[in-house]
Amino acid sequence: MNFPSLSGPMKQLRSFDSVFRRLAWGLLIAIAMGATLPAAAAVLRLDAQSSLHDTAGYLERLDDPEGVLDAAQADAAQTWSALPGNLNAGFTPATVWLRLTLDVEQARPDGWMLRLGNALLDDVEVHVQRPDGAWALLGHSGENVDREEWPVDFRSPTFLFTPAAEGRHVVLLRLQSKNAMMSRLEVWQRSAFDNRSRREGLLFGLYAGFYLLLIGMHAIFWLGTRAPMSGLFLAYIGSCVFNEVLSLGLIQQLSGLSVAWSDRLLGVGMACAVPIAVAVALRQLELARCHPRLARWMSLVCRGIAAVCVALILSGHYAWGMQPVQLTALALIPILSALAAYLLWRGWRPARYFLPVFGVFYAGVVIGFLRNLRVLPVNAFTEHASLLGTMVHMLLLSFIIIGRHERNRRARELRQANLAAQLAREHSQRLEVKVAERTVDLSDEMRRRERVEGELRQALDAERQIMAEQRDFVAMVSHEFRTPLAIIGTSAQQLGRNLQSAPLERNQARCHNIQDASLRLLALVDEYLTEDRIRELRSEPQEDACDLRAMLAELEQAFPSGRVHCEVDPEIGLMRGDAGLLRIALRNLLANADRHAPEDGQVRVAVRAEGETVRIEVSNPGARIPEPEWERLFQKYYRGQNARLRPGAGLGLYLVRQIAARLEGSVALVHMGGDEPVTFRLRLSYRPVP
Repeated sequence: MNFPSLSGPMKQLRSFDSVFRRLAWGLLIAIAMGATLPAAAAVLRLDAQSSLHDTAGYLERLDDPEGVLDAAQADAAQTWSALPGNLNAGFTPATVWLRLTLDVEQARPDGWMLRLGNALLDDVEVHVQRPDGAWALLGHSGENVDREEWPVDFRSPTFLFTPAAEGRHVVLLRLQSKNAMMSRLEVWQRSAFDNRSRREGLLFGLYAGFYLLLIGMHAIFWLGTRAPMSGLFLAYIGSCVFNEVLSLGLIQQLSGLSVAWSDRLLGVGMACAVPIAVAVALRQLELARCHPRLARWMSLVCRGIAAVCVALILSGHYAWGMQPVQLTALALIPILSALAAYLLWRGWRPARYFLPVFGVFYAGVVIGFLRNLRVLPVNAFTEHASLLGTMVHMLLLSFIIIGRHERNRRARELRQANLAAQLAREHSQRLEVKVAERTVDLSDEMRRRERVEGELRQALDAERQIMAEQRDFVAMVSHEFRTPLAIIGTSAQQLGRNLQSAPLERNQARCHNIQDASLRLLALVDEYLTEDRIRELRSEPQEDACDLRAMLAELEQAFPSGRVHCEVDPEIGLMRGDAGLLRIALRNLLANADRHAPEDGQVRVAVRAEGETVRIEVSNPGARIPEPEWERLFQKYYRGQNARLRPGAGLGLYLVRQIAARLEGSVALVHMGGDEPVTFRLRLSYRPVP
């Protein structure tokens, strides 16, 4: 069966559709152009019934590129143009004049408040025309002006306007700023403005409380888990809050921060926030697992752009540095969103929550940036869209980070349980094989049983000995901790009761007692817990660049001035080794020497290079150590006769030997005290850093 050809009608239909689309686009463009044409500025009527008047549609704008016009010259200029909305001039070095004509129906004794919404304007002057036609300065504000000289103490420039009579009044505003030249101008009744200020203070208090709660929660979570994503999230939320409060002018109002610092801090904060935000987004997407090269290059590019922009901002080119930061952030939003959508389409599970969680934040950022770049109008929504989007985004992201960590923890525990079950099954199978082999010869089985029973008895005896040591250890810890805590409590109580009446020397003595007791308690806690930290270390020590000279100088600060004297061979420089373990060993040797040295004695540390080894000797004057105790000094929980009346747990020298063994070194007692100082020698391999 033959069908008639449809090529002709289809071509006509496509041609008609093309013409229709062109007409539609032309109509839309015409409507848009008509909507953007500025209308003539009207007169704003100030009546007693309305507490707030928005000046959008009532303003006229004049650009002064050189910034040389005064109020009379600006008012007489012929290039005024009506603003259809609020001021949005972007980043411009020119001076911008605004003219507002007010019709006051009834003069109010408390006056009206003229409030600008942008807290980052550098210089704002407000001029009012007097009845004789001359212009008078109503007020001078902005970040270039000292906060004490602002006419109204508010976070953004605000001026009190009290017309003496009813009728028409003309107000001129002169604006300059290195930041985005955008702002709303509102006219408030005085009482309504005061109420609004109090409500705003309450809202900012809730805002600060929300972020402090979120930061505190994640700080505790990070300290408890050491999850890398939680630490990065703290930096992320800290940078966002820092930039937000600077943009709102809260820090400037509270601290009186000058524009030279506030602009640089804000610019550097926003530039640094870009690589931090990218790092958080890439971590949430886990892009390094599927596309490691792309993740690395995105991070490097963002860091490079941020570094260049920071240099421009610090060198005084604020607009040159801020505009690339905002454009980079705007470009990253569609890139990351498209990347997340692509990964979600490919079935990548980490991308499931990215779009809703980051979408609300990106929407607020886009609205704020487009407002600064003059694409969107300035109103209450565009001014606070970034703030609201950030709060919702931070809350959702917080839940996801904690939930993901909990899921990973459960999965890790499940894998460990499965591995333990598998090992148990394998062990059971091996035991069954051994039992089957042992049944071959009854006599051999009996002898083996006797041997096993002997081993069990030895294990039981060892277990009993360990239990006894643990009981002794708990009793000793209870006793050692109780003494400094009692000293701290008693001294603090006496200090609090007699703070005003007691002599200064007695208060200083009590403070000294509290400090000594706290240092003693800190040393005990550090000594008791260091062994557990060493057990948790991986089998191979880290390879760090160790600076023995700097490490000893830092440890020396923990003791009274002149108590410790260090002599380091000048030939010894940076060496390779585990800096964390070496610091623990040196601290324990110094603490042991300080504990057993007389109060007027001095602890001496000598560091010498001997071929491929480095020798560290720690000496202190003290009584002679009895010979039977020489080898037992390094045993766990052992305390010699000289240490019976001194604080300690018998773990310090034991930990030093364990660390020396892990670092492929040795420690020994070389001088026993008495006529010569008690000296411990620690030997380590010396591998200089090239």
